[in-house]
Amino acid sequence: MSHLFTLLDTLGLLLLGLYLVQMTLAALLPRPRRSRAPDPRLRFTVLIPALNEEEVIVATVRSVRTLAPEARVAVIDDGSEDATAALVGTLADADPQVRLLRRVAPHARQGKGKALNWAARRVVEDARAEGRDLRHEVLVILDADGRLSPGLLPGARRAFADPWVMGAQAHVQVRMSGIPSTFHGWIGRMLELEQDIEYFIIRHMQQLRERWHGVALFGNGQFMRASYLAGQFERGRDPWPDCLSEDLASGLELRLADPRFRLAFLESAVTQQGLPDLGRFTRQRARWVQGTMQCAPYIPRLWRARVPLAARLDLSYFLSNPWTIALVLLSLLSQPVRLLFGERGLVLDPVVATTLTGLNLALQAQWVARYRRQNPLNPGMVALAFGGLFVYGFAIFSSLPRAYRNYLTRRHVWDKSVRHAEGLEIEQPRVVPASSSD
Repeated sequence: MSHLFTLLDTLGLLLLGLYLVQMTLAALLPRPRRSRAPDPRLRFTVLIPALNEEEVIVATVRSVRTLAPEARVAVIDDGSEDATAALVGTLADADPQVRLLRRVAPHARQGKGKALNWAARRVVEDARAEGRDLRHEVLVILDADGRLSPGLLPGARRAFADPWVMGAQAHVQVRMSGIPSTFHGWIGRMLELEQDIEYFIIRHMQQLRERWHGVALFGNGQFMRASYLAGQFERGRDPWPDCLSEDLASGLELRLADPRFRLAFLESAVTQQGLPDLGRFTRQRARWVQGTMQCAPYIPRLWRARVPLAARLDLSYFLSNPWTIALVLLSLLSQPVRLLFGERGLVLDPVVATTLTGLNLALQAQWVARYRRQNPLNPGMVALAFGGLFVYGFAIFSSLPRAYRNYLTRRHVWDKSVRHAEGLEIEQPRVVPASSSD
């Protein structure tokens, strides 16, 4: 038994080391730069999947039309039971650039991936019928609560000026909802703040991944070139696979379709609502973890393909995370058993243990400090950010058992996020410093 605990602790220590190396590289390495001029020939179609989104859909469509008047907007109503379709239909009647795409039973509500494949196929067919060059047509996937930032489409024009860039992912920011200053309100503020800090860290990770063509797609703010989509349809492959992380899987499919295809990361942001409720947050994270588990079969395909070695290692590490984290959980949860039976595992030298703990805390502290330089926080919010790291980490870990249970019992349920109403005049995206890659 002692040998088993030693092996478990050693693996956990190795995973911690890999995490520290990854975070250190993301924090220290300078971001890549793009020098291409924007491609003025590109046309954008914004696809907005919507299921019971009457609270936000009008403001979202109007926001896109105001900020990107040259773009078309297509809302995919996936069998809504509220006024979503009627509201979008009214907008479409008044604006020829707005289109309502309706899915009805029995085809509706079969997952976001199927809705996107269905809608993208229609958009591609229409573009062909109009004689447009699919190489210059780009689809933008925007959540029903999403908002484009002013620099996003210009940044996309620069990225897609490279003819081998077939997809891109925008930086994501969380809009603070102005929750009342009650106890539950402060918990909600903390969750929203930690989600935004997490996306801030992901931004640096994506910059690191762009060096070795390992950028991941995460749905909101996802860009796809229509010529790539058309090629996938012709090959009989869905660009968005039928899984709970259809966005992540879509990036893997793109990377495997042709070794020359590339994914870009866009510094300008898409903003979205956060999840201020702890229960809803853990359910969302359980879905994300389960979706990543469903993508594990891509690992051997990545190693058989002509993908850069660094991208293979990084993506394999990411896709195996739900299972490797289980080892860390077992190491922690086995501590009472060890005390009961007097067993021990790997015993670290106090200096080594203190150093590792200090490094982890220092990394977290530097992320908060860097975040504060770009996002003005008063001392109370800084304290909330630091203290919330532990609560946030606990919430993420607490979502894992639900994810494992759902995966092992094959319970693949889309736990839809609940939105709250907003007006068109809402918090603007924070501006990324001019030294960024965009």
